[in-house]
Amino acid sequence: MAIQREEEKLGAFTLFGHARRILGYARGTGWLLALCVAGSAAQAGLELSLPRRTRYGIDAYTPPPSAAVRPADEATRTRLLADPSTLEPDGPDGRLFVKSAGLGRAERAELEAGGLLEGKRYFHVPSAAVPGALAAEGGGQLLSEEEVGALPAGERRRLLAPERDGLLRLGGLYLVLLILNFVLGYAVTLGLNDIGQKAVRRMRGELFRHLHRLPIRFFDENPVGRLVTRVTNDTATLSDLFTSVIATAVSDAVLFLGILAVLLALDVRLTLWIFVLAPPLVFLAFWFKAVSKRIYREIRVKLAKINTYLQEAVQGITVIKAFVAERRTSERFGALCQDYFKTQMKLIHVFAVFRPLIDACATSAVAVVVWYGGGEALRQELSVGTLVAFLVYLKMLFMPLQDLAEKFNIVQSSVVASERLFKILETGPEDPGGGKAPETPCGTIRFENVTFAYEEGQTVLKDVSFEVPCGKTIALVGPTGSGKTTITALLLRFYPLRPGQGRILVDGLPVEEWDLKALRAQFAFVQQDLFLFAGTLRHNIGLMREVPDEALESSLDVSRARMVVERLPDGLDHLLNERGTMLSQGERQLVSFARGLVARPRILVLDEATASVDSHTETLIQQALGGLLEGRTGLVVAHRLSTVQDAHRIVVLSRGRVVEQGTHPELLARDGLYAHLYRTQFARE
Repeated sequence: MAIQREEEKLGAFTLFGHARRILGYARGTGWLLALCVAGSAAQAGLELSLPRRTRYGIDAYTPPPSAAVRPADEATRTRLLADPSTLEPDGPDGRLFVKSAGLGRAERAELEAGGLLEGKRYFHVPSAAVPGALAAEGGGQLLSEEEVGALPAGERRRLLAPERDGLLRLGGLYLVLLILNFVLGYAVTLGLNDIGQKAVRRMRGELFRHLHRLPIRFFDENPVGRLVTRVTNDTATLSDLFTSVIATAVSDAVLFLGILAVLLALDVRLTLWIFVLAPPLVFLAFWFKAVSKRIYREIRVKLAKINTYLQEAVQGITVIKAFVAERRTSERFGALCQDYFKTQMKLIHVFAVFRPLIDACATSAVAVVVWYGGGEALRQELSVGTLVAFLVYLKMLFMPLQDLAEKFNIVQSSVVASERLFKILETGPEDPGGGKAPETPCGTIRFENVTFAYEEGQTVLKDVSFEVPCGKTIALVGPTGSGKTTITALLLRFYPLRPGQGRILVDGLPVEEWDLKALRAQFAFVQQDLFLFAGTLRHNIGLMREVPDEALESSLDVSRARMVVERLPDGLDHLLNERGTMLSQGERQLVSFARGLVARPRILVLDEATASVDSHTETLIQQALGGLLEGRTGLVVAHRLSTVQDAHRIVVLSRGRVVEQGTHPELLARDGLYAHLYRTQFARE
């Protein structure tokens, strides 16, 4: 339910709305990002130039046909001679030969209407080939289509040698451009991956640090699996944003606008025909954006549920096996995976509609160009090279849209991932406190009329008051659910008190006014829920910091943890597995004692510290308690009353209230709840 509630709280979010914040994680690499963007734009420019080379090769090195024109008057002749595409051969008939592609529509229609344009086409060849053929100005001959077809194959190859050499030169240039494009692509990809990975590293570090500044209540409301998904999967998605989207967006924008400009320059009317497809494409893009974003949110929620359940199932594998719940657990996991599968299939169905429609639009555009542009080429109003270049540019025009179809999932995933990551980062950290700390802390603790509830209307503590003098030990006892562990949590400010709910003072200073780190540094907290990290025993005792050997040896002796060290083959350098499960429950408890003592705290809090040990280990701990508590204030939470009989004072709680206080003999003589608990426990034992 918590996951679903979080999903409902997520508001409208756009990638562009948080673009500055996302790019902030690439700080220090702005120069590299600028180079990558410039390189990407240069790539787009190179790609734009390639079809132009193709057009030039076709038009320049494929002999273009010329039409024979008989000018009706001197003015028409003068106008045609002024056109650089006009040839005037030697001959008495006064014909002019104009390249077909050089005649405009109006001019062609005018010449045809006057009967001045011959239907036969002529080709200009660079050298004499056929005796009696028309000589062209500037050298060479003009041959009709029939005359060219009648030439021997060897002669035709000889005549085309200059064009072949030109095509080879053009092919070499084309190859150079392709190699340059590859080098630019490699450099841009390398640079953007460097930026993306550094951004992920920076964001993960910030998330990890921020998680450790968040209040305990945040972790009560957010499962571990969900947080792991945020720090790993969601940050990796942002890396894809840098590496696959940012450069593509720049390149595609330059490419798209450049292609439109080139197409308009090649043929305005043909380009306008293509614009007929723009409205359905825009509608399709907006539809895809709206639908896919909603589905991506569902996918993230369901993935978080899977990760959360998987983490719980692995951690609770002993319980599952003990209660023969493997089948039920697998069925539940299968149901979650099936739900995730159905949501993924929704996305696949959307892509299955979107991509073919994009392809259909691209195919329709090609059909329009072939129909309209092909007609112009047949009427010799458009060169073949221009038509081929137009088709290539048209295919390139749809490449950005196809990239959108391929990479829109990354954009949408980044939107949702950013949404969730920033939601964590925007969660307020713990109150650092008032920044105060006594110069000579002693360890006095005072609770004054403390009332507390984790949830509204479910009070856990009611008007609790007691005092622990400096250097003394007080024990908290009572039935399960009476509020003992809550007192220890409030003492370390894991949960804040609301105004009017009483006060908690340490050394006469309210805990809210203490500097939070300084306050917790006064405590050694040994919990009932033991947790050891994967790593060496030395690092676990020192909590991953270097500890002087003297302090380490002293903590091992006082806590009786030396017996654990001596049993292990590598001693303090022995590697523990996750949660230290290779050690027994009692051994882990002794290591926890040593970890608490190594920091030389002023106050020692033992929360059911002997609940998980056997009788022999309990005897060792009982012997060590004098050393553990020597010179320190002690707060001991216990069910086993044998461990608290020597406490200076015992506070008895029931249903969140203090019902009795006194020493062990005083409470037995009072014959109240404590005496009842004592008699019940020892009668059972």
